[in-house]
Amino acid sequence: MASTSASLGGKAAAGQGLFTRQSSGLVRELGVPAATGIALASVAVVNTFINFNAGLVSFNQADMTLPLLLGAAIWLVAMFAYKYLLEAIPRAGGEYVYLSRIISPALGAMAGISICIAFTYILAANANFTAAYTPFMLTALGAAFNSSAISDAAGNVTSQGAIAAISVVMLLVVGAVSLVSIRRLAQVILALVGIQLLAFLVLGWLLITHSHQDFVNALATFSNHPNAFNNILAAAQKNQIPLGISIGASLTAVPFMVLNYNGVLYAYYVGGELKRPGRTYLYASVISIGLLVVVWLGVWLLMRNTVGLDFMQSQAKLGATDPDAYGKITSLQSSAGGLGYGLILSGDPISKILIGIAVPSAELAVDLAFVAVVTRVMFALAFDRLLPISLAKISERSAIPTNAIIVAVVIGILFAILAAFVNLSNIVANLALFVALIIVAGGVAATALPYRRPDLIMRPGQTELARVGGVPVPSLWGAATTLLAVIVVALIVTHPEVFGSFTLTSVGALVIVLLAGPVIYLIARQMRLSRSSIDLRLAMRELPPE
Repeated sequence: MASTSASLGGKAAAGQGLFTRQSSGLVRELGVPAATGIALASVAVVNTFINFNAGLVSFNQADMTLPLLLGAAIWLVAMFAYKYLLEAIPRAGGEYVYLSRIISPALGAMAGISICIAFTYILAANANFTAAYTPFMLTALGAAFNSSAISDAAGNVTSQGAIAAISVVMLLVVGAVSLVSIRRLAQVILALVGIQLLAFLVLGWLLITHSHQDFVNALATFSNHPNAFNNILAAAQKNQIPLGISIGASLTAVPFMVLNYNGVLYAYYVGGELKRPGRTYLYASVISIGLLVVVWLGVWLLMRNTVGLDFMQSQAKLGATDPDAYGKITSLQSSAGGLGYGLILSGDPISKILIGIAVPSAELAVDLAFVAVVTRVMFALAFDRLLPISLAKISERSAIPTNAIIVAVVIGILFAILAAFVNLSNIVANLALFVALIIVAGGVAATALPYRRPDLIMRPGQTELARVGGVPVPSLWGAATTLLAVIVVALIVTHPEVFGSFTLTSVGALVIVLLAGPVIYLIARQMRLSRSSIDLRLAMRELPPE
């Protein structure tokens, strides 16, 4: 079939008639540890402390035990759907390449372009998030080194200019580190994930070795307020903050915890660089999900035991709804959640340092992982000529899409500066919905795979796919993923006060982002037809080589 191709440098071979695809230049050098690192980094392991707090703010009388378990179960089901997709199409590009090869190039372009836009914004959001938690880091480091100068500096990095500057510096560091080979990058990511896990172990140890009364006393000492614990509970009662556990509220929080796991399966985006893609992806995903359940659920239960659910609910709600009243009682940053609890319980500088640098380490890791993810989607789009072909150029030295990395970081910096000075919350209010729709797209692709492209999953000599009740097994996993993801979408849509309101601006932004892909595809297809008589829709039936 006639199609277009790219050499290692991403340029079409001169003088060719019918075009033959050549090697992309990506190298399969990532094993299970590297893939696991990318998955865990994409989640931002310690961010769950922030998300626990946000969940307690958003849902009355919620306990995170059930949502954590159900959220993990949903991602476990999705893991098998993506396993079949990756085995069928072991290439870079994620949902873009799955949808474009299985269902429709226009739908694939919709997913690919919108993922590029959304994930690049997430780069900026993570950088801004790091800047917002720099005061907590400085407070922890000041306590660790007994330095009032460092502690006082925490109050000097809260301006819009400081947030913009910290965000830009972080993204420049991310860009510089991302220019190494994917194998070296994975090693850096693994080290950063290790710091986060070490912070979890330290916090777990502090919670195990301290009683509830120890925490009450520590909060009083840290706050210079002898009754800080009881006063927070009293202020919450005065503000009529509901305490305790409601099963209904906990179930409503399930989508929140599903999003908490977002990224745990993202190793499939670098499918073109995984050794033995199906096996590597499966092992990495199982390890990642299992590890997160153990550390997240374990620390949550320890916090419930040592700190108390009533206090956590009171602190979260009071800090968000009446910050003045909260600030008069304690200076402990309420949104820090478990990291804050660890900081006041810690009696040694090492644990204070680990707790202080946990969030910056997490955000640096997640941005490094997201640069790897989003640039592989850009690469796949460019390889198919839906983006400039220069973005598919692979460095001969490091085997990475250098131009795509530069573009992603530059756009991320622009987003970060904009977000530091302009409130974009109304525009990006439906980002949680978009993330859930990504899972829907993967489920739909897996469901359609055996019917639309059985040739991609048939092994040599195989005449029929394994079935249960007459339905191909990949379709069963895909349908289950789609159903669960649609339920999550429905809960997100019906709770706009938690996940983002539906205003003309936010819905318009989401529609523009989703429609950009099909428009770009139709333009590219028409241009190819007029210039070379090549139908891009037919050309994209081929799998891009890796």
